[in-house]
Amino acid sequence: MTTTIETRPISQLDEIRNQKRARKIRSILQSVLSHGLINFVGLFFLVPFLWMLITAFKSNQDVFHTPPRWLPYDNLTVEVNGEQLPLYNVRTETGTKQLAAVKIVEGVGTFVDPANPGQMMEYEIQQGATKIAEPIMHVSFRWQNFPDAMNRASRPSVDASFWVYFKNSMVIAFFAIIGTLLSNASVAYAFARLKFPGRDLLFIIVLATMMLPYQVTMIPLYLLFNNFLGWGDSFLPIIIPTFFANAYDVFLLRQFFRTIPEEMCDAARVDGASEWQIFTQLVIPLSVPVLATVTVFTFLWAWNDFTGPLLFLTSPKNFTMALGLQDFQSQRTLIWNQLMAAATVFTIPIVIAFFFAQKTFIQGIKLTGSKE
Repeated sequence: MTTTIETRPISQLDEIRNQKRARKIRSILQSVLSHGLINFVGLFFLVPFLWMLITAFKSNQDVFHTPPRWLPYDNLTVEVNGEQLPLYNVRTETGTKQLAAVKIVEGVGTFVDPANPGQMMEYEIQQGATKIAEPIMHVSFRWQNFPDAMNRASRPSVDASFWVYFKNSMVIAFFAIIGTLLSNASVAYAFARLKFPGRDLLFIIVLATMMLPYQVTMIPLYLLFNNFLGWGDSFLPIIIPTFFANAYDVFLLRQFFRTIPEEMCDAARVDGASEWQIFTQLVIPLSVPVLATVTVFTFLWAWNDFTGPLLFLTSPKNFTMALGLQDFQSQRTLIWNQLMAAATVFTIPIVIAFFFAQKTFIQGIKLTGSKE
């Protein structure tokens, strides 16, 4: 028995290699271009966040510097007679000198030489279009803005502080997550797996409620919780509604539940499991991705909610972080560096929550959009 081996000319082998190389290069270029475009577009969404973060470390004077600077700068200072004074480059008759500014009044500065602080000199800051004295700047991150912001946001006379706002927001978010998961998972399972008359029509009606804006139900909710139930200035009007399912989360959970094979549920029924056991011991453990997604969405909503607390909370000691920031801004609108420092602290729990749940969160989004 003889074996024949197919041979190809060298030119054909070279052509095959060139084609493979060309396909690989095209694949690399497509990947680089697509990722580059995504990152470029993503930068536009990051610009407000970066501006907030950088402003949190600036001095209030540097916030309004023209043109804007992306890094926080501050005056370089020197100690003169036990006092920190800003340094300036001052043009004198003998050349440019580094002098410390004692005071600047109406465009005229009083300066001293740090090496000879006994002698004071006066120079105009600017003559016509020529600057005579310019501050010496250096990159400086003002970490003190954060404790200053927390102190300014506090109201000791009414037992309200930045950390009280933080605790209130955490309490509301915690119970909102529990209420949302319990109510929406139960309703979604009924729409996904249970068969009863009018199920599909009822599901359509539930989805239709998404078209109702919050402004439509705002006044009825206020009259119900504040006047009829007497729950004004408490967390109950914000927390209790989360224990009643909402259309968006019901739809999200139902879509995921329907991707779980029906055969698994039928096998559990054959083994004698009740619907409650199937729901709690089979469906819920398999639904961790979508439950994580709903948890993140609920936390974002509860943490960022402004209208609900504004409508029902009146005492500063019950304010959430969103109301505390608004109160901070309304009282001190010009202290932008401290306002941005407080806003940075406000966003930290959101970033941490998404960071730890990122993989599961994205997986849940993908699976809830899959075909049945």
